[in-house]
Amino acid sequence: MRKGGFIRRSVSLMVSLLLVVTAVAAGIVTTPVSTEAKSKKSAAASGSAYTVAAAVIAGSNVTVTATGSATTDDGLLHLYVFQPYEGGNAGSAVTTGTEVANAPASATAAFTFALGKNTANSNLFKKFAVVGIKGGVLTQLSGAHYITNPEACATHTAARNYSGKKGILPAATMFNTNDLAQLGVQQATFNMNLGQMCTGGGINYTYNGKTYSFNSLQVAQYDILVPKLNKMGIEIDMVVLNDLAADTTLIHPLATDAAANGVNPHYYALNTANQAGVEKLEAIASFLGQRYSGGKYGTIDNYIIGNEVNARTDWNYMTNVDVNTFANEYEKAVRIFYNGLRSENANVQVYTSIDQQWARSSNAAWYYGSKPFLDAYNSIAKAGGDYDWHVATHPYDIPLYDPVAWSQSAHASHSQSSPYITMQNIDVLTDYLSQSSLLSPTGQVRSVLCSEVGYTSLSAGGEQTQAAAIIYGYMQAMANQHVDGFILSREQDAAEEIAQGLANGVCNLDTSHKLGWSWYQQINGAGSAAIQAEAAQVIGVSSLQSILTVR
Repeated sequence: MRKGGFIRRSVSLMVSLLLVVTAVAAGIVTTPVSTEAKSKKSAAASGSAYTVAAAVIAGSNVTVTATGSATTDDGLLHLYVFQPYEGGNAGSAVTTGTEVANAPASATAAFTFALGKNTANSNLFKKFAVVGIKGGVLTQLSGAHYITNPEACATHTAARNYSGKKGILPAATMFNTNDLAQLGVQQATFNMNLGQMCTGGGINYTYNGKTYSFNSLQVAQYDILVPKLNKMGIEIDMVVLNDLAADTTLIHPLATDAAANGVNPHYYALNTANQAGVEKLEAIASFLGQRYSGGKYGTIDNYIIGNEVNARTDWNYMTNVDVNTFANEYEKAVRIFYNGLRSENANVQVYTSIDQQWARSSNAAWYYGSKPFLDAYNSIAKAGGDYDWHVATHPYDIPLYDPVAWSQSAHASHSQSSPYITMQNIDVLTDYLSQSSLLSPTGQVRSVLCSEVGYTSLSAGGEQTQAAAIIYGYMQAMANQHVDGFILSREQDAAEEIAQGLANGVCNLDTSHKLGWSWYQQINGAGSAAIQAEAAQVIGVSSLQSILTVR
């Protein structure tokens, strides 16, 4: 997105199969979107006779419990299941959905029915609402609630590869070198373009009674990449992106007008609005969770759904809608991936994705501030049954070409009203997530992955300033217990970024190492104290610890 006068291209690393094996040959959906309320929470509060307290997997069944009070014509409460794109609000007439169970109308009601995982009647991804007949009209008496413990039916519990926060975006051109091992990388971030994955064939996968085809050449890259890095002790963070490819099933109906609006987005909102899109997303999530769950294809520990999605126009395109509508559709996509991935690998973590814009006034024509976006997202997630989502952020400096990471006061403060979040004030995000209303279902602070952050060596300070900024950013991440990782963008300079005045790599285009590479290599080893002292000298402080924010 446009930041500081530069257009930053999204991380687009796809390790080419040419690097690891011999060379290989290389109708838009228009179904109307569901009319769910902009805020499920407020809708439920206005017309709900019952509250769904829980929807959980127990063995091969689902148990839904609800509390409330209502008089119905037949003396019964009916539990209906809806697709994510179906259903209305509490108090509305029911015109879709299917009854799966009923119970006497009482203050507490419990419903039990089959989960049906990986069958045509699967309830894993559906939402549930209490329905009653009132005055002869089938009426929704509660808000809708999803299953919140998909890990209870997981077929795998792969051990996580986490060994530390030190991460990087690897360079495809250097993948066959020993650079990552020498650097001591603990995490690595890669992209997965779903449009490309679903275009072509070669790998068939049957899910919920339907067979889907995935591009065997695309999958083969990950089949090689993931276990190779796992064997090096590297945890993988996979960014799931919705590119525009031949298969447009995954493009949201509200994202089909980009060309008409003169917009050329990098990525598009995922299709959660109709059966074709939802079913394919469910199959993709299940396929990935099953394939990369500790077997011969290795483990993908973390999935980031989208890229800087609050920067709607460039990175998660949807037509100009309010933040609640946007967050509602995006949350459905995250939940589908959450339930699909964790129903196969119980230990997977799933992240939302935001950029460094925080409390800036939203410009709905282009972007939403991350704070109002997360406010909306959290409200929607809680209303539908809270789950263990996390946050991936890109705390770049403002502007991008300014690598002085420790002096961003003009743009970043330690207040919730800060317009931006950089590594200098990453505490603003973790403090926000520490509020009681933002805690996870188990009462934990949702963790933050600094999944993309970098500093240029083309400034007046050159490689010294870049190196000091890298160390400062990393030490800020280490000082904050709620930060999962610090992913440096990037291992090697990119020619297209150099043309924009940015050289964020720790290696030059010719693969030679910059000073930042050497410092980053040593920062979590025996030479850490010496490197911190050198960074402090460049910054102009007596001690690096004196300018860190501990959380």
